[in-house]
Amino acid sequence: MKCSSCSHENRESARFCEECGGALASACAQCGSALRTGARFCDSCGLATGVPSSAGAISRTPTPAPALPDSFAAGRYRVQRFLGEGGRKRVYLAHDDKLDRDVAFAVIKTEGLDEAGLSRVKREAQAMGRLGDHPNIVTVFDIGEDGAQPYIVSQYMGGGDLDGLLNKTPDRRISVPEAMRIAQQVQQGLAHAHDRGIVHRDLKPGNIWLS
Repeated sequence: MKCSSCSHENRESARFCEECGGALASACAQCGSALRTGARFCDSCGLATGVPSSAGAISRTPTPAPALPDSFAAGRYRVQRFLGEGGRKRVYLAHDDKLDRDVAFAVIKTEGLDEAGLSRVKREAQAMGRLGDHPNIVTVFDIGEDGAQPYIVSQYMGGGDLDGLLNKTPDRRISVPEAMRIAQQVQQGLAHAHDRGIVHRDLKPGNIWLS
């Protein structure tokens, strides 16, 4: 692996240059997020990295970001930029013109979802809405449909997710005081949800958001 700072050729498994000590972590060509060794896709924006899969196939064509819509909900939510995409949602940073605030606008992917699946998505969004205003839970502002496309509007968390923070630190480690602070706040949010009969079921660094 060639060092971008001094051009020294290092072994492929190296994480730091043996000549100058610089970090060798590659970055996503689309969003600039740090990529872990062997990652086939960026975990921030979904761009293909070109790394061979376990079957030996190589994704050579980058996955393009979806075309940026102008707005949603009859123009109320003006799209500013694309934030990322997961298995079930495509998320945009949007500005709510009615209430004059930035929000995270999540478009629910309906491909492969039957009526039962759509109902489940709506129930989950309503469950989040029932949690009310808690400092350690992302607030849901609105749910609805844009044409036949379901969406969820929630609080925009400008700090990104915990997984992204870990990717920017050596060995994916943060300080003990910071880890304890985050863990305590996660526990408080979960306790609030459990008191209201709601279980998360998918707790992981990629689902822990930072203000």
